[in-house]
Amino acid sequence: MKLKTKTATVNGRRVRYLHGGRGKPLLFLHGWPAQPPTYGHALELLAEHFTVYAPYMFDFDCASITETSECVNAAISELGIRNAVVVGISFGGAVAGLLSQDKKLVSRLVLINTAGVPRGASFARMLANLLRSSLLMLMNGKASHFFHRYASSAAFLASLRTVRGRKLFDEVRKSAKTHACYLFQQIRVPTTIMWCRHDDVFTVSNAAILQKMIKKSELIIVDGDHYWPFHKPRHFAETVLKSFKS
Repeated sequence: MKLKTKTATVNGRRVRYLHGGRGKPLLFLHGWPAQPPTYGHALELLAEHFTVYAPYMFDFDCASITETSECVNAAISELGIRNAVVVGISFGGAVAGLLSQDKKLVSRLVLINTAGVPRGASFARMLANLLRSSLLMLMNGKASHFFHRYASSAAFLASLRTVRGRKLFDEVRKSAKTHACYLFQQIRVPTTIMWCRHDDVFTVSNAAILQKMIKKSELIIVDGDHYWPFHKPRHFAETVLKSFKS
């Protein structure tokens, strides 16, 4: 099911989001430095079962993960979304964790290779993985996803021109040795933790630790790396949907 790009005004700023589908609301929070269209096919598959909302989080121009969560909360309120399933991947997982503290907004949480745990890869290695992942997209005939991937990267680099964008970047950059225990220990909604076996950005060893911190949580380990949703969007969507039935 095709999604459309729409806009909302949040705290005086014009914010884009992908929207479409039918059924219960599903809020999708993208990773870093991707944007919603990079996950296009996976979101279209999810939209066959849910009404999908996927905000372009860098449009908020926030200076921290906490502020990003507050801006997403404001956007949800502006759009009248309540009792949503929230799926957060990587950077979006940390934002989703904070957002889930409002049980009126979030009914269920899915955290995928989430940030907020110690980062296992240097930025140089992450760049190398990004290039390898992009080449795989081209080899597999996913030219449109490749384009969106680099358009997202260009938008991310442009955000670094601003003081607030650099502050957010620095917070993520310093995450190599930090663990946001306070964030995950406060999650009280039913949660599925999904982790890729070969993720070298946030390693799978963090998954079991996270499960112990979050009450009402289950853990699913899948084959793949940090960029699994880009290479296998159907498997990604099917795995997310399957987690709701457990």
